Amino acid sequence: MRRVREIGFAVAVLCHAGAAHASCDSANQFRFSFANQTARSLSYNSTYTYTATNGLGISQNFSVALFQNGLSSTTVAGQVLPAISNLVSGATTQNSLVVGGILSARTATITSNTRVMRVTLNFPQPVRTVSLSLFDVDFATNAFRDWVHVVGNDAGGNVYTPVMTSPAGNGNQTGQPVSAAASSVLFQQGGTNAREATGSGNSGNNSDTGTINVSFAQPVTSVVFSYGNAPLQSGETATGQQAVGISGVSYCPMPQIAVSKSSTPVTGSLGAYNLPDNEVIYTLTVTNTGGSSVDAASLLLLDQLPATLDFRNQPFDDTTTLPVKLTATGAVTLTASSVTYQQRGGSTYTYTPTAGFDPQVGALRIVPQGELGANASLMLQFRARIR
Repeated sequence: MRRVREIGFAVAVLCHAGAAHASCDSANQFRFSFANQTARSLSYNSTYTYTATNGLGISQNFSVALFQNGLSSTTVAGQVLPAISNLVSGATTQNSLVVGGILSARTATITSNTRVMRVTLNFPQPVRTVSLSLFDVDFATNAFRDWVHVVGNDAGGNVYTPVMTSPAGNGNQTGQPVSAAASSVLFQQGGTNAREATGSGNSGNNSDTGTINVSFAQPVTSVVFSYGNAPLQSGETATGQQAVGISGVSYCPMPQIAVSKSSTPVTGSLGAYNLPDNEVIYTLTVTNTGGSSVDAASLLLLDQLPATLDFRNQPFDDTTTLPVKLTATGAVTLTASSVTYQQRGGSTYTYTPTAGFDPQVGALRIVPQGELGANASLMLQFRARIR
């Protein structure tokens, strides 16, 4: 005879798309600002590592890769770029990551590697609620027309269009004006063009007239900012110096889910042993060690039961009317519709168990309701009888 300690069969845990994205509280949000960095010169075609910190004092590194092709000069207003500098800062007048120079000719295709500058932010894991700001996107006749293109990428090769807006209220979203009197930015709307904006008027280096606020609704592993000088307009013949600034970045790591299963024998006539006709309490523990909540109703657990067990379909104890008991933190709940059953040998979760011990229950499908918060856990328990 031996005591039951752990069960060897597997529990599958999946996260599927929820009805709405879970929020990320300020304590778990990672932030990095170039305003807090010492002014210094950087180099194109180089990669730099920076550290973002959240409100809990946890730090995480990310990288910034700089690229250029076609610059005939890297000097703007007497300053060699790229650099951490207050040359271009928006209304904050603080340091930003400033990229720019003088291109040998106007940019023909902003997504190409010809006559462009590029900044790529790479994160060590998928992150959500990414946001940053670009400064001083503007236009000067016969010199430059800033041309920016911003996308987010995930590890699966998907490319996402950000939400881009200016403080003046114009943006790339349907229904917004593409430009505004108080803005030097002209946004594109619709399809892949919504990833682009160009300068439409003059803006001061230390003004928010040319500021673009960028955010992503989707989880990404990188953000790519491409910068060029839009093709010559009527009457233009020259290509002049240009520069834009990047504020820094804020984001939340995606949830990181771990699941474990343990068992405890219920004391029978011969004690708490793994013996026929004795009951066992099974406990599924789900832990979210990520920096943001799991989307509401997106957590799905599949538990296959061995053929030697009969599921107990009656209230787990006097604290619940369900055969599965939930112990959780946060706003997670469990209802009768949250638990569905698969008949042994079946393939769908449409079986209705009989009352008491039902040997036909082959698997459980559990979808807790509500958001499992960052750094939170929940436990699910049910009982079965050993044959």
